Amino acid sequence: MKVQVNDAERSQKELLVEIPYEVFETAADKELDTLLPKAKIHGFRPGKAPREIARKQFSHQIKSQAIEKVINEAVQDALTSNNIMPISHAHISDVVFEENKPITFTAKVDVFPKVELNKYKDFNFKKVNVEISDADIEDALITLQERDMTYEPVENRDTVQKGDVTVIDFEGKKDGVAFEGGTAKGFSLNIGSGQFIPGFEDSVIGMKKGETKDLNLTFPKEYNNAELAGQDVVFTVTVHEIKEKIKPEINDDFARDIDPNSKGLDDLKSKLKKGLQTEADKATQLEAFGQILEQIVKENPFEVPYSFVKEQSDRLAFNAMNQFYQMGLNPEQVGISFEMMAQRYISQAEEQVKQAIVINEVAKLENIAVEEEDINNFLSFHSELQGRTVEEIRKELETQMQMEAVRNDVLGDKVYKFLAGVNKAEESKMTKKEYEKSKTAATENSESDKKEEKTKKKTSAKKAETEAEEKPKKTRTSKKKEETAD
Repeated sequence: MKVQVNDAERSQKELLVEIPYEVFETAADKELDTLLPKAKIHGFRPGKAPREIARKQFSHQIKSQAIEKVINEAVQDALTSNNIMPISHAHISDVVFEENKPITFTAKVDVFPKVELNKYKDFNFKKVNVEISDADIEDALITLQERDMTYEPVENRDTVQKGDVTVIDFEGKKDGVAFEGGTAKGFSLNIGSGQFIPGFEDSVIGMKKGETKDLNLTFPKEYNNAELAGQDVVFTVTVHEIKEKIKPEINDDFARDIDPNSKGLDDLKSKLKKGLQTEADKATQLEAFGQILEQIVKENPFEVPYSFVKEQSDRLAFNAMNQFYQMGLNPEQVGISFEMMAQRYISQAEEQVKQAIVINEVAKLENIAVEEEDINNFLSFHSELQGRTVEEIRKELETQMQMEAVRNDVLGDKVYKFLAGVNKAEESKMTKKEYEKSKTAATENSESDKKEEKTKKKTSAKKAETEAEEKPKKTRTSKKKEETAD
């Protein structure tokens, strides 16, 4: 067997393989030997047909199975003999098979990329330090209070007010015909939540228990159902129950109800502060880490296998689709498919894969490893944070097969601490609210930039199209015409 190995794009190895025809003949004979005892051929008892008749009868099956077998074995031998460690299945192409001639084909496999980090120190990055205030803790307590509140029937009035929870029946009609998704019975609606289209909840305010009322409304023009967008409809609504929110008093009993392991309100506040600080520190660390890794990737360019990128983009798409379903939405009903979402995440996935490879490469270069003590420290920290034992948390992580993810997180933290020490940080302080506001503004600016870039591309394309239409076409006089003119 002859093998030529070439480097291909995106961290692939290309193998040009030539297999002697005799190898195929041997494989074909073995396939025939396997098939012969069970072969059913008209005029012969099962397994008693002459060898050559069976070979002719099942020639296509024998040939295809023998070729597949010799190619698979040749690929494996070629990879082993050339010390190639693939990270994906081989893609076979350009198979050439002719009688009594060597079989040739091309095989491509993804391999782990070669990465040379010539520079990963002395970059500049920004690090925000978020300070958790008493107001942040009070906000967290109010969130817990709202989560823990109950709904009791209103006794001192019989009309709906903003903030009430009503149990209603409703039926929506367009041009007198009920439309899909516009009808429900015994539906609990929080008045003021903005859950329904504009005007619906406002129109329910003032209705009495037992009252039925027609609401004349218009769906927003940007509504995701094209058949209803901008359309006038009538909702017939009946109010069955009116409930008001009863918030628990924030005290020691409330604290113990929220966290059975809490000693009281002060203890709960302390835990909340620690949890909020941990969450903020993690977020700002990831931001700073991302800045450093982005610069390292840019300074030390390398290609990554498409199989890595595809796997990560699929993972991101799965999480995004799952968020839709958790919100009670079916993304496919509004034209969003998994494949579309995965394609949208390709660039982000490639950047994440490169950064993950850089983390592992820095760890190797600097002999940074995850020890059992690091895992124990991680578990102890979360044990204190969650009010659970280390053993409980470890067992849960092992059951969910998440210990490898924990190890990766710990390694990432250790690499970040190293890189943060050998690169230059410009530090600033923010309150939690200031930080959240800055993140919202950054997201909005990013979306705005994307829209502007999209508009520019459309404008440029339209301009090019217009110029092409306005540009006079070249005319050419045929030689025959010139001769006639002469």
